[in-house]
Amino acid sequence: MIRRKLAALVLFALLLCIPQVLSQDSMGLIEPADAEMVNPQAHISFPPPVYVVRDRVDIRGTVTLAEMRNYFIEIRPLVIDPMETAEAEAARQWFPVTPPRIEGTEDDVLGVWNTVTLRDGLYELRLRVTLSDGTPQYSRVSPIRVEKTPPPFMQDTMAEATDMQEDMDTGMDDEMETETETEPAVTDMRPRAIATVNSNVRSGDSTFYPVIGGLREGDSALIKGISSRNTGWYYIELASGRSGFIFPGIVNTEGDLSNLPRINPPPVPPTPIPLPTAVPVQQQPTGANLVMEGVVINPHPGRCGEAYRIDVTVRNNGSVATTSGGLIEVRDTRHDGLGVSATQIGFGPLNPGQAQTVYGHLTQTQYFEELHHINLYLDITNQVAESNEGDNQHASAPYILAKHTCG
Repeated sequence: MIRRKLAALVLFALLLCIPQVLSQDSMGLIEPADAEMVNPQAHISFPPPVYVVRDRVDIRGTVTLAEMRNYFIEIRPLVIDPMETAEAEAARQWFPVTPPRIEGTEDDVLGVWNTVTLRDGLYELRLRVTLSDGTPQYSRVSPIRVEKTPPPFMQDTMAEATDMQEDMDTGMDDEMETETETEPAVTDMRPRAIATVNSNVRSGDSTFYPVIGGLREGDSALIKGISSRNTGWYYIELASGRSGFIFPGIVNTEGDLSNLPRINPPPVPPTPIPLPTAVPVQQQPTGANLVMEGVVINPHPGRCGEAYRIDVTVRNNGSVATTSGGLIEVRDTRHDGLGVSATQIGFGPLNPGQAQTVYGHLTQTQYFEELHHINLYLDITNQVAESNEGDNQHASAPYILAKHTCG
């Protein structure tokens, strides 16, 4: 009897947290209203409509669409305005709260919603699934109340419920007159990474990305996923709440890593190309000096099995004409140096200050959907005697090789 009273009391207090206007079916705020409207292959199962959340919330559901490209969770504040038009409602912005995922899941965690920085109030929660043709599908749950600090009457109710529970537990102890065994501590079996050295955590899965945090030697962090580019970098959560990628070679791991979600890193930032240090005119050695200008790769990023074109302008910045031409070698490699595809582009003799534009084609057929680098090497066979051999390389921005006809 006491348990039934306790349950009824807590349920009544929870319902008081939702404004009375939300009980009106005509407002259409609780979605979906009909169980038959739920797509069994793409929906949110928790939290349900008319629910109060705080702190970090596991969003559960199912995404098993065969034609899915990725999915993520997004939110926006709930606006209760009977006069709002459909156009105005559609124009209000949604904000993503979980990173995109490309692996489907069934009746499991779709993502974690961190409500700590949000204001208390009513929100709409939406699952957005992007199909292979680029069209989206949605599953929306509304209203959800974010309430980090319960109202005073709720605190009183919770305190009263706690007192009732304590009285009930005391009564049960008196009746049973037995010693209560201490329950064993629950072991956290979630996968974790332990730094073997002082380590950087980056916004993406290579050293081309900026550092967003770090782990000291011996510190650990929860592993939330692994890079979808097959680089092996783990996606971890730092104590500050920020998440980023860490190189697997500088951490030890514990826990079950078999079902880690595959996380899409952000686009690779362009690689800055350092400018050669100017040499005072009186110290500049005489002779030919070849440099590459205006390197253009089209299309970039490339697609597996499809040729792309490389245009290069070669200039003689020296004071002496070259006696012969030479070769430019272009190499396309995977991030770890494997999967090398190369081609060579010829250029002719050049007078001082003269430039010449040449081009070639290259096709990469290996390691699609992974990180690649394109590097150019001027006068690869050293046919031209130069006063400066240190400026004969060029690195283009890293890119992810699209699948296209490979695989």
